[in-house]
Amino acid sequence: MEIQAIALPTEVAERVWKTMNSPGYGHPASNALAKGHGPCRHCLRPFRIGEEERTLFTYSPFRENGMIPLPGPVFIHTERCERFQQPSGYPVELVAYGAVLDGYDGDQRMVAQRKVADGGHEAMIVEMFEDVAVRYVMVRDLKAGCFDFRVERKVDSDG
Repeated sequence: MEIQAIALPTEVAERVWKTMNSPGYGHPASNALAKGHGPCRHCLRPFRIGEEERTLFTYSPFRENGMIPLPGPVFIHTERCERFQQPSGYPVELVAYGAVLDGYDGDQRMVAQRKVADGGHEAMIVEMFEDVAVRYVMVRDLKAGCFDFRVERKVDSDG
């Protein structure tokens, strides 16, 4: 089974860059020099600590997937970046960072949770998807706990 990492939609990032407000909430966004690795929720690259500016805003990762909003803080690069487009697999640049993997069903109920810090991120997610109840996995930072990105089963283009 192949998996696909889903980054923050470009429309959301563009809205934040343009308005400096959190989409759906209107809270002001703020810019600061990176003090942590992140990652940027749009390009899924780690921030260069002390070198890159990042924009902090409120976002609900369930906005596209669920009825219950669960907003929290997320970061994107302050300078526009390209959306993550790796065709399959776990983002290579993020394997070095520990993660909490929350598996959700179609009704937005968490049905599985795993922690991974040894580089076995992709294998752990594939194992979680063996449970047919797991519709998608939300990846969160192991230390800060905030949302990083969503992972889904990769659907074959052949049907």
